[in-house]
Amino acid sequence: MDPKLLLCLPQGDELFNPLNTMFIQMACILVFSQLFYLLLKPCGQAGPVAQILAGIVLSPVLLSRIPKVKEFFLQKNAADYYSFFSFALRTSFMFLIGLEVDLHFMRRNFKKAAVITLSSFVVSGLLSFASLMLFIPLFGIKEDYFTFFLVLLVTLSNTASPVVVRSIADWKLNTCEIGRLTISCALFIELTNVVLYTIIMAFISGTIILELFLFLLATVALILINMVLAPWLPKRNPKEKYLSKAETLVFFIFLLIIGITIESYDVNSSVSVFAIGIMFPRQGKTHRTLIQRLSYPIHEFVLPVYFGYIGFRFSIIALTKRFYLGIVIIVIVTIAGKFIGVISACMYLKIPKKYWLFLPTILSVKGHVGLLLLDSNYSEKKWWTTTIHDMMVAALVITTLVSGVLASFLLKTREKDFAYEKTSLESHNTNEELRILSCAYGVRHARGAISLVSALSGSRGASDPFTPLLMHLVPLPKKRKSELMYHEHDEDGGNANGDDEFGTNEGLEINDSIDSFAKDSKILIQQVKLVTQMLNMHEEICNATEDLRVSIVFLPFHKHQRIDGKTTNDGELFRQMNRNVLRHGPCSIGIFVDRNITGFQQPHGFDSVQHVATLFFGGPDDREALALCRWLANNTLIHLTVIQFVSEESKAETPVGNAMTRDNNEVFMEVLGRNQTEQETDRSFLEEFYNRFVTTGQVGFIEKLVSNGPHTLTILREIGEMYSLFVVGKSTGDCPMTVRMKDWEECPELGTVGDFLASSLDVNASVLVVQRQRHSHDSFIDD
Repeated sequence: MDPKLLLCLPQGDELFNPLNTMFIQMACILVFSQLFYLLLKPCGQAGPVAQILAGIVLSPVLLSRIPKVKEFFLQKNAADYYSFFSFALRTSFMFLIGLEVDLHFMRRNFKKAAVITLSSFVVSGLLSFASLMLFIPLFGIKEDYFTFFLVLLVTLSNTASPVVVRSIADWKLNTCEIGRLTISCALFIELTNVVLYTIIMAFISGTIILELFLFLLATVALILINMVLAPWLPKRNPKEKYLSKAETLVFFIFLLIIGITIESYDVNSSVSVFAIGIMFPRQGKTHRTLIQRLSYPIHEFVLPVYFGYIGFRFSIIALTKRFYLGIVIIVIVTIAGKFIGVISACMYLKIPKKYWLFLPTILSVKGHVGLLLLDSNYSEKKWWTTTIHDMMVAALVITTLVSGVLASFLLKTREKDFAYEKTSLESHNTNEELRILSCAYGVRHARGAISLVSALSGSRGASDPFTPLLMHLVPLPKKRKSELMYHEHDEDGGNANGDDEFGTNEGLEINDSIDSFAKDSKILIQQVKLVTQMLNMHEEICNATEDLRVSIVFLPFHKHQRIDGKTTNDGELFRQMNRNVLRHGPCSIGIFVDRNITGFQQPHGFDSVQHVATLFFGGPDDREALALCRWLANNTLIHLTVIQFVSEESKAETPVGNAMTRDNNEVFMEVLGRNQTEQETDRSFLEEFYNRFVTTGQVGFIEKLVSNGPHTLTILREIGEMYSLFVVGKSTGDCPMTVRMKDWEECPELGTVGDFLASSLDVNASVLVVQRQRHSHDSFIDD
């Protein structure tokens, strides 16, 4: 075949056509952006900055100034190709942003995002009007001031949400409060600008009001169609982990049809596409498939090319001194408007001062909406010249680069303000978001983890912020040469060799369990997958804990209960992994001994109230276990009882809760065996818990008077059948109530009491052993 035909050149008179040139441009942008990213990453720069710089390198300012390169890259009739491809890229990433957005966070922080958006918009509007007074004489504008003002207003007040989303992800701030608030504000600002501009232009022209109404109906119709298709398609192949590629394509074709229809009327389709994504059903195989299929190509290919194209538009060759002055004014006004507006809103909302500079800086970045507005048809406007267009585009690019560099500099210099805060549950307010990470090797561990999520999430309709995550741990067999090969093997249909009991063949069952729970409880569990060698798994879990910013990690016990009630050891490698996480974990750790047959069951699916007991001997770990129970206490499907063990050798002092009823000679006495500071901390925390939960009747309270370790064991055997779950701290320190109990110890990583409860035949309940996060100065008790 003629090589020219392969290059789509039936005429044979040119070496390249605009379509081929576009793809070569994309390849060059990807190569240059990767080089810049490798150079700038040590400085803390985010990906969009490197990708915009890559576009500038190819732009008419640098490489495209060379005649041959310019002739190749800037061909005639190329605008149509760029326009359609830009639309396809924009449609895909706006849809993905809608799929990935944290709806629960946006609802909780709607007021903050709305106030910041409004304040930023108002200040930018005032400064745009002031700038208009300067630009009218500077550029000799003699008519249609209102349209020029609109262009200034939307251009200067806009924030490029894709740039913000990608930058926040690169800085690993997408799981922290300020990062998610920044994303929410960026989306609010951008969508507000698009809607406002579209409505005003429709009002001025008076020709597309009916079309806007029809577009709204079409968007709602596609949202309803998705709500029907999303749960129906997975039922066709229930044994498949993901939807087929053909089924996935159906959703994208519908999306393109809506987008093309809207764009054909010169209306921006970003709002509709984003709305379709944000209203897409979140639970189930369909949502999981779209996220899995779209995330990698969009984040690694689509967005870099799009950001590179922003830089490629940069051109200042034809500008004169007055237009350079215009660029400086626009950049200053844009950044000043964001700083004044956002900081004023932060003062009103009482956002911590350490975030005041970062928020307006990153929200100053510009992107696709600004370029689309500048590319609108203003041919009938005499003031709209190519020079003004180039000036505005150059100002947007420079503003984005300056804002991105300043934001990364702020993060670098004030790294501690944005770092993962290693706080214990003891100091965690229940009104704050609780983020938990449950680890599971297989479906039996996943069901136990779901039970904990169900218990900690509270009752139906609970308003307390709660974010559960489940990490599927897949030990990589030594004979695998790379993790990439394993991933490819997994996507092709599971583990064909069947040599990995905890491998991806259980992924489908884990997904089904999570989907079933989400359907019943309306609680979405975010899934994370970790595939690595068993020896390195604890390091990956600890790193993921910091990246995900969770408050506590739940690990499965290395033994499991069989159908006959006996326990089976899964292997010492799994036990050693738990010990390593306990030793190095950056947050609180819980080991869950799941007796799924006789023990704790999922509250949302259980017919009656379950009885849970937390055992309090004193010490940091016991306080952490009791702190965790504050979330259990808010679940009406759980009856929680706090059992405090008191040594007979201790001195009698004023008991916790003087009005408490004492039965069966159960007397409160102060715990001995620790220093006075630890005693006072235990007493203070216990009194606070008592006054908040026990006096209101939410939680029961019992005190047990014991003399030594064997006496404690006797009591534990007596209550072993009364509860479905025991929550206990790992270490009791130098406690006389557990003396001689270590003589029967089998699993020191569970602590003295936890080990007995997990191994005793007299106890049929599940056990949750909690260890408070260890500081560097804390001594670790080797288990």
